This record gives sequence, C-alpha cells and structure tokens, in this order.
Amino acid sequence: MTKKLLSLLIALALVCAAALAEDPFGQAAVEDEMYNVDTYAVTEGLPDDWLNILLLGSDRRTSREYGDTDGMVILSLNLARKQAKLTSLMRDMWVTMDGRSKSGKLSSVCAQGGPELAMRTVNECFGTNIQYFALVNLSGMAEIIDRLGGLDMDVTLEEMDALNLGLFDLSPYSGMERLMEYGSDAHLNGNQATAYARIRRIDSDYKRVERGRYVLTLLARRIQKETPDTIVGVVMGMLGCVETNLDMTQLMTIAAVGLDVDLDHIAEFRLPAEDTYQSGTYTFGKQRVWCIRPDFTTNARLLHEFIYGAAGQTGN
Repeated sequence: MTKKLLSLLIALALVCAAALAEDPFGQAAVEDEMYNVDTYAVTEGLPDDWLNILLLGSDRRTSREYGDTDGMVILSLNLARKQAKLTSLMRDMWVTMDGRSKSGKLSSVCAQGGPELAMRTVNECFGTNIQYFALVNLSGMAEIIDRLGGLDMDVTLEEMDALNLGLFDLSPYSGMERLMEYGSDAHLNGNQATAYARIRRIDSDYKRVERGRYVLTLLARRIQKETPDTIVGVVMGMLGCVETNLDMTQLMTIAAVGLDVDLDHIAEFRLPAEDTYQSGTYTFGKQRVWCIRPDFTTNARLLHEFIYGAAGQTGN
C-alpha cells in the first residue's frame, strides 16, 4: 500500500504543474450562461500508446462557476514505457471557443465552459485527442508544500522581491510571512513557493512557465523522499483539491507510471513554439488586447512530433 500511495502522490504532483494562475481571486466571466460541451472534438487516428491529459490550475471555483485557468499543461503518458512528457500552453494565446459569440484568451476558456470546453478548445486548436482533465485548486498547491515542510529553492534577489509582492494567503499553514532570504537553497513555505511559481512581471510569461516547472520538479522529488505517514497525510489533503474525470482505477494506473518516471529526464515542450507566433496589442471589436496569435497549423504539427515522433504527424 505504501508504494501505491507514494506513486499516487507523484502522479498528482504532476497535476500540480497546472496550478500557476496569475490572480487567485479572479472572477469567472459572466457575460452569459455557462456553455455546455457535448463533444470534445477529439482528433481521430492518433497513436494510442500515449494518453494525453489536460492539467488546469484553478483560480477559483464555486458550485456554479469556474474561474480563469491561467495555467494549462498537457501531460502525455506512455503507460507501457513508463514515460511522461509535459507541454505548457501559454495563457495569452488568442483562441476561438466553440459555441461562444467571440474569441478570447486561452486563460478565459474554462470560465466560459468548464474543463470540458478547455479540452475541446485545445483539441480544436492543436489537433489533439484529449478526453481527460485534472483541475487543481491553487490554494491546494500551497497547502501540499506546507504539509511537506516547504521547499529549498534557488531564488534571486529580484525574484524574492517579486514573490513578496505577489503573496496571497492560500495556505492556513503559511501565513503571510515575507521571504527574507535569497540565493542557493532558500527555504520557502507554501504561499511563498506558489507566489514564486507565478512571478511574471520581472521578465515574461515564458519565464513564469519555467519557474512553475521548477517548483513542480522540486515538489515531486520531495514527495519521493517522504515517510509513509507523511505520504498518507499529503495524499488525503491533495485529493481534496483536485477535480478530475479520471476514475480511481485510471489514477492508480497512472500513478504506477509516476513512481518510475525519471524526474530529471521528463521531456518538456511549450506552445506556441519559438518563431511560430506573433504577439502584440490587437483590436477585436471595441477591445484592444495584448495577446499571442499562434500559427496553429505549425504548432499542431510540432506538438504531434514532440509527443509521437514523426510517425504521429497528421495533416493538421
């Protein structure tokens, strides 16, 4: 049982990669009713040896609404080979949402139609076959890190100042204590580490993605070293902040892969890829919006090559 619990923790730690939203108190869009998705627009004919799961970081959720999900990651798992790949999706990509009256940033899709619309949008934009999701509450990530006693991380002075400005009281175990040390192996509590993962203003959203993956890797490594008693406590707390349409059998199968994944050699990719997009301030109707406008055809092809290799390319 200990082995199963440990592997489940590692699998769910991968899910926490998505919990990197910009504003944990962001309101859901309310221009009209939540859009109900009747199909995920799955791309047929892709190799079936890779399972793709959409990971989302939730700003806020009540029983009636979802908030913006600024962090999105495609987790690709090869269950037979026990391999994992992560593809980060830039939140500022301008996308068309099925059933909506207008387009918008990828960060707003979940607020419009929940994880189901997010899966459909990603499938339509990049020719994927995603049918499963896991949505993580941002505060849950902070609590998990606190349950493990915090993380030792490399933090620059500029990053320390930025994360202190971005602190939110997400975990009851952290409080609002400011980080007072920087350099190699600075010790961060849950609120501080989550704020670090969300830093963007000192450089770019691209660096924010890198920081998020750094926190994820440190978290997964920490989990691998924990005692059975600690693992049990973290598992119970973690399950409470994850919403998914994967059943327990699927989660345990995925967890078996998580146990054996070499965290130093997880392949990573980002969409849009370099030199495949334009960015700037554009006019949409009466709005002027800064956004990223990808070449979706090229990015779909590059994503298929990343996940499947040349054999997985399609006509997208």
